[in-house]
Amino acid sequence: MRINELVRLGTEQLRGVTEIPQKEAMILLGEVLGKEMSWIMGHGEDESGEDARFMERLNRRAHHEPLEYIVGRASFYGRVFDVDSRVLIPRPETELLVDKAVELAKTLPENAHIVEIGCGSGIVSIMLSLLLPKAHITAVDISPDALHVSSHNAKKQGVSERITFVEGSYMDGVTEKIDMIVSNPPYIANNEPLGIGLSFEPSLALYGGNRGDEMLCHIIDLFVQREAKALVCEMGYDQREPIALHVKEKGLNVAFYTDLAGLDRGFWIKE
Repeated sequence: MRINELVRLGTEQLRGVTEIPQKEAMILLGEVLGKEMSWIMGHGEDESGEDARFMERLNRRAHHEPLEYIVGRASFYGRVFDVDSRVLIPRPETELLVDKAVELAKTLPENAHIVEIGCGSGIVSIMLSLLLPKAHITAVDISPDALHVSSHNAKKQGVSERITFVEGSYMDGVTEKIDMIVSNPPYIANNEPLGIGLSFEPSLALYGGNRGDEMLCHIIDLFVQREAKALVCEMGYDQREPIALHVKEKGLNVAFYTDLAGLDRGFWIKE
């Protein structure tokens, strides 16, 4: 089939799956052809020669598998990271977590020890290493599969020697003094139904307990126990009150930040 015919077919099949069906159809076709979208747009009358490979990927997307898993990459903070179903797909709102962590790090020594709990694909630790080149970053995850992805991404971004990857729960295995803790932990309640797209992502990185905020509260407890100087976490839009109450019980002050939609998206604590 000609390229423009495949794009039309793909657009129709994805119309109920995404708000940008034509763009996604072109991305999928460009992936199998090894071409940029601009090339696809300028060669509509060419025969693709890759109809079967395109249809296989189109069928996956039509069944709501995330585009990022199909093409094997996702953008975050202006960079491209490799992702697959072993890790969460980076979200734009998590860039706010990085922004806040960098802001807080400027109040700490340049060589501060920053620990990320639940590093997943590695995007947060890698960006912190790039933006704070003198900091010592430790990235912890309980999943060896996630650590495989994150260490791979660190090598691709040229910062693998500046990040220590540790397999463990929370901060197991981290014995050094900690200046700042950063985390985007699971914070969805166990009984909350997932959207069809989220069902493809690892449940270990999504569910945070019966209420959803249990892991966040435990991270706050660890912040106190380890006598860190700063903590910044992403959270669910409806978790402000329980987090504020838990922090108050610890005798601390907390501040919250919102995402671009104006929803509560995270908090930070500074000693």
